Amino acid sequence: MHDVELASHELTPYADSIRRASRPCLAGILCEQERDSYFGGMPKLPSGFDWPTKDGHPLAFVGQLHCQDIDLVPTDDGDLLFFYDNRHWGDSPNDAGHAIVAHIQPGIVRITPELPTCTVPSFFGLMKKNVRPRRYRRVNVKFERSASYPGYERQLLTFPDDVADECYTEFCSAVQADIQVGGYPFPIQSDFMERDCVNALGVGDTDDWVLLLQLFEVGDMMWGDAGALYWFIHKDDLRGMHFDRVWMVSQSH
Repeated sequence: MHDVELASHELTPYADSIRRASRPCLAGILCEQERDSYFGGMPKLPSGFDWPTKDGHPLAFVGQLHCQDIDLVPTDDGDLLFFYDNRHWGDSPNDAGHAIVAHIQPGIVRITPELPTCTVPSFFGLMKKNVRPRRYRRVNVKFERSASYPGYERQLLTFPDDVADECYTEFCSAVQADIQVGGYPFPIQSDFMERDCVNALGVGDTDDWVLLLQLFEVGDMMWGDAGALYWFIHKDDLRGMHFDRVWMVSQSH
C-alpha cells in the first residue's frame, strides 16, 4: 500500500522496512451523499439522554461513527457519538470529562434534540451568562482500508542519512489521513499521546492504548491553529465496549 508514494519520495530501497513498521487503519473520505457516519450537524439521541457538560459548559457534538463502518470496535451495532469541550487540551488529569464518547445501542428510538443552554458564572463570578455548544456544519464520511506509519519520535525506523529521514517525513505527511480510525496517530507536535493517556488515567502502559479516532479540521471545524483531535481508548475497554475512560488529546500549530 502507498507504493506509488514511497517511490515518488525515493524510499523504494526502504519500502520493506517501512511496510513492516506500518499499522493498518481506516481512512475517512468526505462524500456528498448522506451517510450514517458524519461529523458536525446534530446527533440523534435517545429520549432522556443527558447532554454531557464539563464544569457546567455543554460539550459540542463532534460527530458520529456508525459501528458497521469501522471494524475497530468489536460489534457492528449502534453508533459512537463524540463530544468535546474545546476549552481543554487533554494534557492534564484535570481535563477529565472534556471529551466524551457515547455508544448508542441499536433498536432505540432516537430524536434530534435542541441544543442545550447552560448558565455559567462570568465576570469573576459576579454575573451569569447563558452558553450553548457550537454547532458545526455537517459533513458525511465513508471509510476505506489504509496504512499508517510511525513518526520519527517512536524510533521504530532508522535511515542511513538525513536525506532519507527527510524523505520519510515528507512521505508520512503526504499519505496521512485527516480522518483516521486505528493505526498510528499523525502528530502535529509530540508523538507521545499514549503516554498522556497513561498519565491522565493511570491505566496500563503506552502499548495498551489504541487510536480510536484522529480528526483534523474538516468542514468548518477549528481546533486551535490548524489542529487535530486524537481520541484514544484502552484496549481492554475497547474489547468490552466501555467508553467511559476514553481520553482525547488536542494538538495544533
